[in-house]
Amino acid sequence: MKENMDEVKNPPCVAIDLAVNNAAFIGDDGKVIDVSLIDNNIPPKTSGKQEIDYSTATKTTQFGASLAAAFSAFLLGTTFGWSSPVQPQLQQVYTTFRMNDLNQTSLLYTLHLDGDQMSWVGSLLNIGALFGALCGGLLMDKFGRRFVLMTMTSPYIIGWLMITLALDPIMLYVGRVIVGFAGGVCAAIAPCYIGEVSTPTMRGTAGLFYSMNRASGILVTSCMGLWLDWRWLSAICTIQPLILLVGLSFAPESPYFLIKKGRQNDAHKAMQWLRGPSYSIEAEIDQIKTRVLDDSREAPKLSDFYQPGVFKPILIGVALMILQQFSGLNAASFNASEIFRIADLDFNRLIGVVIISGVQVVAVVLSSSLLVKRFYRRTLFIVSVGFACISMLTLGVFFYYLDSSSSQNLTKFKWIPLASLIVFFAAVGMGLGGLPWLISSEILPAKFRGPGSSIVAFSNFLMSFIVTKTFIDMQRLMTHAGVFWFYSSICFVGVLFGFFLLPETKDRTANQIQAYFKSDRKSEGPHSVFPSGGVRTPL
Repeated sequence: MKENMDEVKNPPCVAIDLAVNNAAFIGDDGKVIDVSLIDNNIPPKTSGKQEIDYSTATKTTQFGASLAAAFSAFLLGTTFGWSSPVQPQLQQVYTTFRMNDLNQTSLLYTLHLDGDQMSWVGSLLNIGALFGALCGGLLMDKFGRRFVLMTMTSPYIIGWLMITLALDPIMLYVGRVIVGFAGGVCAAIAPCYIGEVSTPTMRGTAGLFYSMNRASGILVTSCMGLWLDWRWLSAICTIQPLILLVGLSFAPESPYFLIKKGRQNDAHKAMQWLRGPSYSIEAEIDQIKTRVLDDSREAPKLSDFYQPGVFKPILIGVALMILQQFSGLNAASFNASEIFRIADLDFNRLIGVVIISGVQVVAVVLSSSLLVKRFYRRTLFIVSVGFACISMLTLGVFFYYLDSSSSQNLTKFKWIPLASLIVFFAAVGMGLGGLPWLISSEILPAKFRGPGSSIVAFSNFLMSFIVTKTFIDMQRLMTHAGVFWFYSSICFVGVLFGFFLLPETKDRTANQIQAYFKSDRKSEGPHSVFPSGGVRTPL
């Protein structure tokens, strides 16, 4: 990295030690040391601390850049939401057309998949996303967050074209892997970019843009699936990545990445664009320089992952993704129409899919605009996982009686599956869907954010593949009720995890969070937060 730090020279050890020793109190909350002398080869003078007044920062540009990057989650949502509405079409012969003016039926563009083939169509998306997640962290550290996100429009378009023109299941499989790869890369990069361009006070709302866009992508795809043939639906999905390309062309690169690469002038321009003309960017730029200097002293090594400040945030991020996926999130999303079919819903099951998708979008909007500002991250996570636990438990009870000899008594209770999934996806939108991504982006150290975000995203898609591919097999082995009770038990574990292990990150700076993980907190649980000055107060 040293060769990329042309404009940030290494000061003497004394200066570095002063920066490191005060790292816990240098951050976005405004408590920063004077690093104006950090470019000189003399120790910095003792000076007063400057206050960063974030009230003068423009919100519109932060939201604009965050929404542009978060649209990659909309594209990911369309790929996840595609399976449920097209499943009834792909498992029956639907498509006929006239050719050469003959009244004949052509099977050229007709696909008829069995249950196992359909499960591969749904789950192979995650295989591509696994590799994308692994590559995403490396690519964003080398080429930049914004640039890599923009280049992902190409594999998205190629993958959707293969799905649209598929002649056999193999083309569907390959297309799903390709769009999954693009989605995995974006999932590893977009939350980090959003976190780096937002102020601490805006980070919670902007961070949930990712979850809101993903839920919106599922909803839009579900709505179009009500009346569109699956090929036309896929063709529309082919065009949507161009919106990502256009949106990001107006947004700047992450200032942290630009400073890390020694592009000081570009970093100043990017920061000024993000914060507005009335905002003084010098203190925040100095803070980023201090972090970069600390990170650039030596390249990341494998042994560094054994440091508490590295492996603890990564483990928490991985644990959050495991809990999210084994709550039944993607299993319910991918197989919602099939769940309604088994429950013998009295109306069009695709309408049920649209309803639960709409509820999730409303919950995400409510969470990002109100709840995330008023409540701690831990509180939202615990409450959302708790409601998910109750809904999965209720769904399991319904299917238990549906599979028993007393199923004829459930005629008046056919509304329970829809109501349970409404509550479940409301809980997902409130926190379970977006908070794992948001919290992970906040707790990962800047120096290891690339590989760390790749590991976290990889674990998410690996768990998603396992859950979606084994859903049908688990139903055969454990019965319908047993599957949902299994998901409910994982949600209960998530509640315990939130109470005892999940740290609070709301309004905390990156340096404060790292100070928490690096220090010995055996006598203090995650109930403590660490405001300015290092004083800890219970929630």
